Amino acid sequence: MGCRQVIPMMLVAVLFLTACSLLSGGSGRPKGEVHIATVNNNVCKRLTERVVIYGVFVDSKVGGVWSTHDIRSTVDSMRLAADWIMQQARKKGVDLDIVVGSHERGGVVPVRSELPRGGLEGLLHGMNPASSLDRWADKACRQVQSAFPRDTARITLTKNTPKDRERLIASLRDRHRTDNVALMLFVNKYYGSETSVAMHTGSTSLIEYATVAFKRPGVIAHEFLHLFGALDLYMTPYDNAKDVSKRKQFAMERFPKDVMAFPFRGLDSLEIGSLTEYLIGWRRELLPEDEALLTGGKVRLAKY
Repeated sequence: MGCRQVIPMMLVAVLFLTACSLLSGGSGRPKGEVHIATVNNNVCKRLTERVVIYGVFVDSKVGGVWSTHDIRSTVDSMRLAADWIMQQARKKGVDLDIVVGSHERGGVVPVRSELPRGGLEGLLHGMNPASSLDRWADKACRQVQSAFPRDTARITLTKNTPKDRERLIASLRDRHRTDNVALMLFVNKYYGSETSVAMHTGSTSLIEYATVAFKRPGVIAHEFLHLFGALDLYMTPYDNAKDVSKRKQFAMERFPKDVMAFPFRGLDSLEIGSLTEYLIGWRRELLPEDEALLTGGKVRLAKY
């Protein structure tokens, strides 16, 4: 899978972290110092000022069909998640205004893009999972884009034909007058067994987006923060390396209320901890104990 970020970005061994999630050095930066690539990078640069969280509701035979009630309740959860994150920002003295948007045509409407028989979980364990999920997301985004007025965004007028996600993001940036657009595709499988995933969160060229199968506000806030650089702080099935497992266990003990560690809890009992603050651009530098947790103390992380 390399650096494609097929699964949600998570705490990993320092060699993998340096290769996939960090950009090293730079003019005037001390030797051996690195900075997190997800801050001031790609579409979701830094979780400050004006930010749009844009929901696309996708029908499919496997993922389920959206009813009006399901859409409304999920949009309500998006707003609860956005309000909670803004409340957390105010406590930290961070200027943040999150606008919740969705695909509307006389009301919020779903688009259709078929998932394979195994759903998201099966897709992520199949051949070329990143490419397969990107094609699925592009098809859904193309339908959303087709309902917009003629697109005059500069990126779509270049000789290089942008992909469907890029076109949609370009239009949303123009419409909302902001660079920071968090694209979230929702499948209606909250009642069954499914997964949620944030894609390309460490990429310098592929647009980030999240696919969410749950309507819980905590899960939506968790995936939204992934798009701005936050890492998983809980044990996942992918944590096979012994040192990573130890760090994850320590992270859950150090951050017992962090939404990146316990997304299925109620938001009223959760917070955004010091490590997550740094990763999303709310903290200029890491606390020493957090730096050791993130890198094992083997590299120095730059100040933002």
